[in-house]
Amino acid sequence: MFKNNRFQPFFKKCREGLSVIVLPLALFQLIRTIFLPTSMDVMLTALLFFLYVGYLKKWL
Repeated sequence: MFKNNRFQPFFKKCREGLSVIVLPLALFQLIRTIFLPTSMDVMLTALLFFLYVGYLKKWL
């Protein structure tokens, strides 16, 4: 009745794919924020940073 899997296989693959993409995207956004800082860029950089930390700590 209950499965031991936390996520279905499709969602596991999506999560792994996003974990690969987050670091380069965060670095690009950080460079963009340094040269052209807007409030949206700062919030997006912080969000990507916290997503990356979440993937590193296996929270996501």
